[in-house]
Amino acid sequence: MSQRIAIVYGTRPEFLKVFPLIDQFRLQNEEVLIINTGQHDDLLTNMEESFDVKPDFRLSVQSLDFTNSNLVAKLINSLSDLVHQENITKIVAQGDTFTVLASSIVAFMERRKFYHIEAGLRTADIRMPFPEEYNRRVVSLGSDVNFAPTTLSQNNLLKEGIPQEKVLLTGNTIVDMIQYILNKENIEIEYQNKVFITAHRRENIGKPLQEISQAIKELALENPEVIFEWALHPNPNTRKNILDVFEDEKPDNLMFTEPLPYLETIRKMTAAKLIISDSGGIQEEAPSLRKRVLILREETERPEVLDCNCGVLVGSDLQTIKTEFYKIWNDENEFVFQTEKNPFGDGKASEKILKKLLQ
Repeated sequence: MSQRIAIVYGTRPEFLKVFPLIDQFRLQNEEVLIINTGQHDDLLTNMEESFDVKPDFRLSVQSLDFTNSNLVAKLINSLSDLVHQENITKIVAQGDTFTVLASSIVAFMERRKFYHIEAGLRTADIRMPFPEEYNRRVVSLGSDVNFAPTTLSQNNLLKEGIPQEKVLLTGNTIVDMIQYILNKENIEIEYQNKVFITAHRRENIGKPLQEISQAIKELALENPEVIFEWALHPNPNTRKNILDVFEDEKPDNLMFTEPLPYLETIRKMTAAKLIISDSGGIQEEAPSLRKRVLILREETERPEVLDCNCGVLVGSDLQTIKTEFYKIWNDENEFVFQTEKNPFGDGKASEKILKKLLQ
């Protein structure tokens, strides 16, 4: 069977990290099948159009009536049919979503090669974050090559008994993506009197998100000269938790926006003086944008962002959020992230991955 490679993704964050690889296939004039499973629909379609990517297949597996198990089963069935229909020999997927889990299961069961981009991220609890931590641990076991984004993730895999020949340190493809965008769009990094905020993690829904919202509200009231820009998530539960806190009073300098296109998100972050977020992607993007980030989580599977002093864990505690904000805000030595080496790589991860795939 001749070699046939497929890149599979289903969500916006996945697309961001496989696009540099798709671009490398284009630059090298190599053939690749592009499969969008459809876990995210509208947001993802808009992003594909922005980067001139037309998937060869759209599976549209998502349904509001699905349980997690239903979704994984539908993904497995759809991908299995496609693997045989198109004689796919190598499957590439990124991250820790159900699309990745299903892709790895299909590859293993159908005796195809599986390549995992961004392998080896770990927390101490298999249920935190849920279900991502479970997904990435399971995927590592069956991967033919685990592309580790950092030395720490590489060591995590080796400690778990993954053979050395199945682990390759590449750096994180998000660095490739950020460099691509900054160059293509000619975006300059600034430190305007602005704070950029996102919050959507499942573990923060409920009281934690209400506490976070109260902290932002107090900071906005105490700093009327600062613009706080909060990009809301589509999830109605997160929106309700946030907006309920501002029902009686919303500071004039706090701006809520609908979910932003990725290019606009990057523009917001490059202009901000500080970022406050629970997003794993933003933790990885911040060093490339030379920004500090207050991380609205109790722990992170990306401790590199802590080790290089780019990120600070603040959880959802109101007082901790405010205390760490003021430690950073008025000190140029604090709010400008300074390091000689980006912990997430040099922007050449996709080149290394392509080279390995074509071997």
